[in-house]
Amino acid sequence: MEDLDLPQMKREVESLQYQLAINREKSSITVTELVKWIEGCGLTGCLCSLGRLVKWIEGCVCDDPFLNPELMRANPWVEKGKCVIL
Repeated sequence: MEDLDLPQMKREVESLQYQLAINREKSSITVTELVKWIEGCGLTGCLCSLGRLVKWIEGCVCDDPFLNPELMRANPWVEKGKCVIL
């Protein structure tokens, strides 16, 4: 970040503001809505595959450093600081 000039920093701040404004929803809600939509479209045969996908995702949570904070702490490349003053 030290090597960025003022216009680059402004673009970075604008990008972060844009990302902050994105409406995020919990996957537990959106997956439930997706299943209801699939059932409503008559694609119930796809639910077997969707169920297997959900089980596979849930099974990988323990091994995913982005979802398991214990694994993230062991990563030497993770930035330790939370805030950078521009």
